[in-house]
Amino acid sequence: MIFPVLIFLIILLDQISKILVKFFLFPYESISVLGNFLKFTYIENSGIAFGIDTSDYHLFVTLLTILTILCLFYYSFNLKKENYYEKISLSLIIGGAIGNCIDRIFVLFPATGYNGVIDFIDMPNMLYYIGLMNNPRWFIFNIADSSISIGLVIYFFYQYKIENSHNESSRNI
Repeated sequence: MIFPVLIFLIILLDQISKILVKFFLFPYESISVLGNFLKFTYIENSGIAFGIDTSDYHLFVTLLTILTILCLFYYSFNLKKENYYEKISLSLIIGGAIGNCIDRIFVLFPATGYNGVIDFIDMPNMLYYIGLMNNPRWFIFNIADSSISIGLVIYFFYQYKIENSHNESSRNI
């Protein structure tokens, strides 16, 4: 029962935060939350992750997102109960995907005033400070993006842990 609640909470937090940003900030306006470390900067991303432009394929990307969400739902509901971490990670990914998909659907209806997925979390780029990237600020993102990223990290860590435990048990035989 916790997994549908987690999905719902992610969607709710994501959409409320986006509505507040859209209501209180102008596009490209930025406000400081924690000095220069954390800012809220309102942008509408018409592409996909990291600002990759897919605006010519918006309908296709939206339909592909919906299909992916349906596949993830099917997969997550067919998991065994003992796969707790896998279900948590999939709930985070599904909640985030639905949150961003809602924005993509709104873009299809011009009366909503949406031009893309609303992003607003603006943080420093740690890769810049170790010389791996040129931009001192990270890509602006939202709660849905964070949820997807955290879900992916948990999922891959869990899969890595399972693989290592299978390798260890096969060596002990």
